[in-house]
Amino acid sequence: MSDNKQLARNMIFNAISFGINLAISFFLTPYIVKEVGREAYGFIPLVNNMIGYTSIITTAVGSMAGRFITMRLYKNDIEGASYYFNSVLVANFVLSAIFTIIAIVALAFLPHILNIPEYLLSDVRWLFILAVLSMVIGLCTGLFGCGVYIKNRIDTSVARAMVQNVVRISCILLLFYFFEPSVVYISLGAFVSALLAIYYNFSFKKRFLPEVPFSPAKYFSWEKIKETTLSGIWNSVNQLSNLLLYQLDLLITNIFISAAATGEFSLSKIMPSLTLSFLATLSGSFHPKFNILYAQEKLEELNALVKKSIKIVGIIISIAIGLLIIYSDIFYRLWLPTEDSHKLHLLTIITVTPMIFGGSINPVFGLFATANRLKVPSLVLLFAGIANTLVILLLLNTTNLGIWAIALTSAIQGGIRNAFFSPIYGAMCIGQKWYAFFPTMFKAICGLGTVVIIGYAAKSMFHIDGWCGLIYITTTVAIVSLLINMFIILNKGEREYLKAIVLKKIKK
Repeated sequence: MSDNKQLARNMIFNAISFGINLAISFFLTPYIVKEVGREAYGFIPLVNNMIGYTSIITTAVGSMAGRFITMRLYKNDIEGASYYFNSVLVANFVLSAIFTIIAIVALAFLPHILNIPEYLLSDVRWLFILAVLSMVIGLCTGLFGCGVYIKNRIDTSVARAMVQNVVRISCILLLFYFFEPSVVYISLGAFVSALLAIYYNFSFKKRFLPEVPFSPAKYFSWEKIKETTLSGIWNSVNQLSNLLLYQLDLLITNIFISAAATGEFSLSKIMPSLTLSFLATLSGSFHPKFNILYAQEKLEELNALVKKSIKIVGIIISIAIGLLIIYSDIFYRLWLPTEDSHKLHLLTIITVTPMIFGGSINPVFGLFATANRLKVPSLVLLFAGIANTLVILLLLNTTNLGIWAIALTSAIQGGIRNAFFSPIYGAMCIGQKWYAFFPTMFKAICGLGTVVIIGYAAKSMFHIDGWCGLIYITTTVAIVSLLINMFIILNKGEREYLKAIVLKKIKK
């Protein structure tokens, strides 16, 4: 399959996956909030975030495995790739055992760690147990599925995620239907989905990495673990930083404000988090090819692909961000009628602010790992994370801002970092001038401005009082903005290229 066709498949599957996840959240969230309550719902993302703290360590060991295996395979060094694969796999097994022991201890002290209402204590404990089991399964078997990344077949991984989502949601709905609703069923559905992932990961290993044997006894090397860990340690620092920036907020809200405020904040983060997840997977569609071109030392082709990725991601993500900024108040009023839609709307706008600058430039983040230059961005992110946490704690103890202190502080630092550091250092990673990506990034930001202007104009002209009106207006705004942004962001040659592809598909 040609590179352009494979890239198109990756992006299409990611877009479909985002649509499915959006639909799931759209229908499932208000149902769960209604059945179990906002306070109970807030513990779902909170517990998942807590389990996610283990990624600080697992990332150090395994995050660069795909990169090293890719480099070896495309240099026809099968034995070298086998050593990396099996060595990291053994390390993951050992970490799984350690985390299981730690989780057992943490479970005993959970009521002392979190602010948990008495009536929810048993449910939260089960949430924690099932989330730990899902994490262990993923850690032990996830590397078997790395072939989809190495062979640039992200589309198959996304298709798997779609099936897992269907299974997860089906389990949740069936349990809610036959038994008294409980937040425990959310984690139980995720656990069943994790079990299904075992089958997929082994099948992907057989399909995409048959040349790399599963033989830890023969291909284990402490040196390979050391090499991937020393390289991945900076990704681990990134994980710590991301924890401080994006995941610790719910824990701080729970401890310093209340469980009810945690539930409210978690609701306001659903749509921005989905958008950010879509942005990451959309950008990730380009990263396997980044690695391949870098391994082949085709830096000029890599530079061109990075700029192309900024444009494509910018066109798509600007629509999602713009619609959230303009219409989320109406959306929340219709979606969660029992909640404060105005407050959720303001929190959402603040949360997506960093994506105004970091949306289109997001593919550039992949260059840090591709060039194996993770130290500087990791330290910058760590400084931002520590400063962010300290400022939040200071504001919570000296002002009455409450939840607004958390949202505003995170938005300000994220916007500054995305606007300046990321595009500059990304360009330096592949030998380009520091300002190489700014013109393309600026065009993408102008594209977002187009969505906002058209959206606000439509909102002021038409009264929206139901789902049909909201869907009609947002769809119209999205289509008109997309057409205009094709001229703002893309050059003539790129527009002609896309036009040829569309006409070819129509003729078929």
